[in-house]
Amino acid sequence: MQSTITPAEGSNVKIIIDIDEAELEPSVNAALTKISKDVRIPGFRQGKVPRKVLEAKLGRSYIRVEAINEAIPGYLDEAIRSNDLDVIATQNVNIKSGEESGPIVLEADVELRPEVTIAGYRGVKVVIPSPEVTDQDIQDQLKRLREQFGELSEVEESIAPDHQVSIDVHAERGGEHIPDLDVEDFLYRVGGDNFIPGLDDALLGHKVGDELSFDAVPEGSEEGPITCFVKVKKVNELKLPDLTDEWAAEASEFETLEELENSLKEQLKATKKSRSKALFRDRAIAALIELMDLKELPQSLVQHEFDHMLRDFSSRLEAQGIQLEQYLAITGTTSEQLVSQILADAQTQARVDLVLRALVKEEAVQVAAEDLEKEIRAYAESAQIDSETFRNRITENGQIKVIELEMAKAKALDQFLELVEIADEEGNPVSREFLLESDTNSEDELAEGSESGNDEIDSSSGGETNDSV
Repeated sequence: MQSTITPAEGSNVKIIIDIDEAELEPSVNAALTKISKDVRIPGFRQGKVPRKVLEAKLGRSYIRVEAINEAIPGYLDEAIRSNDLDVIATQNVNIKSGEESGPIVLEADVELRPEVTIAGYRGVKVVIPSPEVTDQDIQDQLKRLREQFGELSEVEESIAPDHQVSIDVHAERGGEHIPDLDVEDFLYRVGGDNFIPGLDDALLGHKVGDELSFDAVPEGSEEGPITCFVKVKKVNELKLPDLTDEWAAEASEFETLEELENSLKEQLKATKKSRSKALFRDRAIAALIELMDLKELPQSLVQHEFDHMLRDFSSRLEAQGIQLEQYLAITGTTSEQLVSQILADAQTQARVDLVLRALVKEEAVQVAAEDLEKEIRAYAESAQIDSETFRNRITENGQIKVIELEMAKAKALDQFLELVEIADEEGNPVSREFLLESDTNSEDELAEGSESGNDEIDSSSGGETNDSV
């Protein structure tokens, strides 16, 4: 088999595959075996029909075309590998000649993964929240812990921030009652959740027994403003315990307030460092994507990533014994929302993949043979397969190149992060060494949702970090 490549429009190429007639013979035999199991000819058992009888019954050209069609994926795959093509979609494959006899010529139109440029990537600067722990951070953490041990007491004074009020809420839109928004004896902390926009401002200064109203537009609503009628039934103040050694011993595993503060400081340091590190990587990659010269992704590339993510998501659900319907019910997500989210993630991942491939090329990144072998052994051990058997398998199916590419992309990203200038929101430089140094309390991977996280620590068990961090 021989193949030639001809450039076509955009990132498409045309592959011409020439196959000797003798090379097709194994495929013809395989096609005959398959056909003989499907046809019924009087006097012969299924699967035992002689070749000449089948050729006489169905015609040699029919059998030959069946053989060619069955063999096309293998020939195309071999042509793609031998020409080192990075194909993301095969648009069509045609038999140009050889359907009746003689050499076979196949013609395939395929779409290649686009190559992008990222001019200016050596001058990237990112801004992240300062990873430094301040005295205010520690005091805020202590306040959260004190609130867990606080006592509510009813007061007669006007409502102020942090007061906890008991209220009844009645809502209308255009004079029509909205039952779903009605609540009674609702305990609400002023300055807290703000579950109805404008509620905090409306409550401030009022007292027990007051009735008030205000207009609001609920978040995400497309139906216009509503009018809320609120009755204040109770006003409570949370009395916080004093910061003493006795309280620290009661609230935590530590005997003194100083020990508790030191523990909170260390945990906040690890938490802020982990989040800052994740944000640094996240925003550095986002800046890299902004430099990419390709603004509109090929639909086939997005579809490829979408299909991969959907399969991975389905496999993870199956491994946990969860049906898709159960997942949607538990998370309160519709199938349309799920598809939309996976599609958005696929678009992001496609862009990340393209810029990291570009980095590999720009930085001429190479993966050392010993590092590749180490990674292969790790994969084999994870799959519980002999490393030599595993290596032969991935070499044969081409997956060894995928593993090597992923390692190169990771290495290229590390090199890029060494080039990025880092500053906090005040413009002060942030130590790269501090962010990237090995730390058992920090995660090396991007933290999902890191943009909206907080530094809250659950101190109910003596200062353990909250799972949401």
